[in-house]
Amino acid sequence: MENRKDNVYETYNIIAGWFAENRQHLTEKACLDKVIDIVGKGASVLDLGCGTGMPVMGYLLDQGLRVTGSDASYRMLEIAQRNLPEATFILADMRELSLKRKFDAIIAWHSFFHLPAENQPAMFPIFREHLNKDGVLLFTSGKEHGEAWGENGGENLFHASLDKDQYQSLLEDNGFRVLAYKEDDPECGNATVWMAQLVA
Repeated sequence: MENRKDNVYETYNIIAGWFAENRQHLTEKACLDKVIDIVGKGASVLDLGCGTGMPVMGYLLDQGLRVTGSDASYRMLEIAQRNLPEATFILADMRELSLKRKFDAIIAWHSFFHLPAENQPAMFPIFREHLNKDGVLLFTSGKEHGEAWGENGGENLFHASLDKDQYQSLLEDNGFRVLAYKEDDPECGNATVWMAQLVA
């Protein structure tokens, strides 16, 4: 179980087929549309923890954005490549990401929060490294510092979060300005959502 905590993508390798069948409804459309409003159609987006590519990448591509998907689960990416054969995918653990390119937006929807809490602060320089000036970061988190286990596809799935003040400080320390923070956002599948812009 401890290994699955450190490497949640191994659980996704097991449940990839189940996930593909059960993750189809676009509950986050309103949040994605807010990003699109800022960066514009035609912008470049990194979907970090893209999973099967559906529904998020599929929607963004349909809206005219240039999207690269990255995930650490090879089985999820196999499905993603079948779903979106024209798209670009990269097999990588986000904690080790170094693509040597920048994007207009990074979306880490229901993916970043699978990292152990102690790994999360180091992600903010990685977000910064991969964003253009004025680029937008969209991610989901928990509402308080802690860990939680859920069950998906018959497998235990790990989640972790820092608290609101910690995320706020990490964003500001890495040159971001918080554009929005909403707990249990009813317009976005009741997710707790952060949106920030790289300004420094």
